[in-house]
Amino acid sequence: MIPETRSFQDSRNPIGVLILLAAFAVAAGCSTANTTGGGGDVVVNHVNESGNSVPGWVAPTGGSHANSATMNYIANGGSSSCTECHGSDLTGGISRVSCFGNPAGCHHAPIAGWVTTSPATQNHGVSAKKAPGSSGFDSCRICHGNNFAGTASVPSCLNNAACHGVGVVSPHPPKPWRAGAGSLYDHVTTDSANASVCYDCHAYTGTANPNNPHVPPTPAPVGTAPGCTNGTMCHNQAGHTAGWAATSPAPQPHGDAAKKDGTVAGQGFPSCQTCHGDNFAGGSVSVSCFTCHGVNAPHAPKPWRGSPYTHTTAVEAGNAPVCYTCHAYTGSPNPRNPHDPPTPAPGGTAPGCFNGTMCHNQASHAVPFFDNTAHTQATTASFSSDCGSCHAVTGTSPVSSAPLCTSCHITDPRDVTNCTSCHANPPSGASTAYPNVGGAHSTHIALDGAGTPVSCSTCHDGLGSGTLSHYDRTRPTRVSPASVAFVTTYNAKTGSSAFDNSSLLRCTNVSCHGGQATPNWQTGSITATTQCTSCHASGTGQFNSYNSGEHSRHSGGSFSCTECHDMDVATNNTTGVIDHFQFLGTSTMEGPAKDTFRNSTGTVVYTPGGTAGTGTCTGTCHSKNHSAESW
Repeated sequence: MIPETRSFQDSRNPIGVLILLAAFAVAAGCSTANTTGGGGDVVVNHVNESGNSVPGWVAPTGGSHANSATMNYIANGGSSSCTECHGSDLTGGISRVSCFGNPAGCHHAPIAGWVTTSPATQNHGVSAKKAPGSSGFDSCRICHGNNFAGTASVPSCLNNAACHGVGVVSPHPPKPWRAGAGSLYDHVTTDSANASVCYDCHAYTGTANPNNPHVPPTPAPVGTAPGCTNGTMCHNQAGHTAGWAATSPAPQPHGDAAKKDGTVAGQGFPSCQTCHGDNFAGGSVSVSCFTCHGVNAPHAPKPWRGSPYTHTTAVEAGNAPVCYTCHAYTGSPNPRNPHDPPTPAPGGTAPGCFNGTMCHNQASHAVPFFDNTAHTQATTASFSSDCGSCHAVTGTSPVSSAPLCTSCHITDPRDVTNCTSCHANPPSGASTAYPNVGGAHSTHIALDGAGTPVSCSTCHDGLGSGTLSHYDRTRPTRVSPASVAFVTTYNAKTGSSAFDNSSLLRCTNVSCHGGQATPNWQTGSITATTQCTSCHASGTGQFNSYNSGEHSRHSGGSFSCTECHDMDVATNNTTGVIDHFQFLGTSTMEGPAKDTFRNSTGTVVYTPGGTAGTGTCTGTCHSKNHSAESW
């Protein structure tokens, strides 16, 4: 009997049909070509009909899967379609391909310093604070969990001694995460598109929330999408404090904040632009500064150079470019700039309050003021007539923006010789009292009397009074140590002279020290009559190296230079000793060296020859009798 043949359509074999359909479903779930979801960036699948990932999905330095996975995760309300094939823990699943199985190309391994030693900038934090895509808070959640508590294979971001700190139950560093003032971990640099993630902990729902100490002055209506400054969380209009706009004419807290240094994150005019727009007309919060100020400007009406609203207290750094948008001086009339600078700035000069780009040019003199006659040689009489109308020596200047003389000078600079209003000439104070650090200054300057023309400019070439570098070391705070630049005359044979301005504080490649590293400038010393090898090396590598005759045999043993050379002028007042420091400004070897010979351990007498290198030694030294031996 021939058995009856059954087709797949026969409902009498339901189990087989279901098995086949399930197999097809699995295959289809991991083999549909790169399908884009409704959001445009949402990719439902990434495997083509051949079973291969689409091009560019995973690359050694990243790929398109990170952005697609994040946008898919957001679109699915906090769940990932990646788990369908890669498993709930993303370690393989039915695809048998782990998301963590390629440490050379996946999940942060290629990024050096993803987690660095605190308090350095954390690369993962910088990435997390970006807008959603390959980065953003949601991208962290895909692996670390919606609550950032981690999984069996992925570490928790919370209460983690190795990461955010013990006791920190948040996916960000501990308080104060609103540190501002340039803090590495300040949250003001977080893209506001991450607000929905912050909302999970920091929501304001009308009741007390320990994670939200700031009750918005105008809470957002129920159902408002989470935002940083819309009253759904901590802030409402950038979280301004009570009295932010005080009753006129009291000083305005928001004005004081706006006038702070704009180069520091979270303060200054640029911080206002973040919400109120580049032109202060409303921006993302739709609140114009002009409505409050009563004038088409982000500052109070005239006279803004007087009263509680004076602009002279505005810090130039970072704020000047904002002022420049309205008050620029470009060589033609500007109704917002009634003061033509006496010396307009050259084209391309960065905006500044006192450099001729806007209203001012520092009372007709440049800033910095390098005129060595009018500035560094001011007297009591010239100060009163030329400087005193703006500046005071101490106390309060007649013009509040004009710095006091003692902002730069330590003592009253009037009627003193340039340097001595800040330090002795040369500096002669304690080793730590900048700028009057004594160190080895006096020893080196004394060489000028010995015939070598050593002066301040020998080591501070182009850095003296009246130069920008000198000025930069005094304003706005005194910056130690002083800059060093050697004249090329003192370059060693092996290279250019240099000074280590770190904790070592030593010279290298200086010809007068034989190209060798010197002791610490402030605490070290060299005894020139005995420590010969501190400056003289054997061979021909330096201008002052010793290499004639039998030097190599003697210096290679246990004999010191002073066995044969007496460099103390008190006991050997010869030309060779007197001239020891005469030729430091040239590559010539000081000398003559033969005049420095001494007899310290025996009866040896050195007799110079008629020409260099022809001298002889006679007598006994180190138990050896020399009988007119040629050196």
